[in-house]
Amino acid sequence: MGHEEAFVKAFIASAQRARWVHFLALPKRRQEILSRLNRHLPYISELGTVVPSDQDYPGGIEQLLKAKGAGPTCHVLVDGLRIDGRELPLPQALNEICMHRGGAILSCLPGRLAYYKPESPAPGVLLERP
Repeated sequence: MGHEEAFVKAFIASAQRARWVHFLALPKRRQEILSRLNRHLPYISELGTVVPSDQDYPGGIEQLLKAKGAGPTCHVLVDGLRIDGRELPLPQALNEICMHRGGAILSCLPGRLAYYKPESPAPGVLLERP
């Protein structure tokens, strides 16, 4: 199972999981899902923790993710950037998405650890499944 499917199955509310997995895999429908990252991600709220404002910047988020077990790279889902669907070094991905006004997800450990950045200026959310 890839990062995207593992992310959806672990963190997206059950009523929308099948649609998300299906649409993310279809190039013509993928944009429909990515645009939803700008508004409200239908994640399971018990698995999310809002990143404190004093840590909601690339270096602070990187420290939080690494403390939770993130490796040197992550998988990116993002609306409006060419890095969507790519595996990137974690610091590079964080810099790219934090400078972008749109929504994004960084999947660090498939189905276990991710970071959701909603459309600015909303705070980021750390998503973790034990």
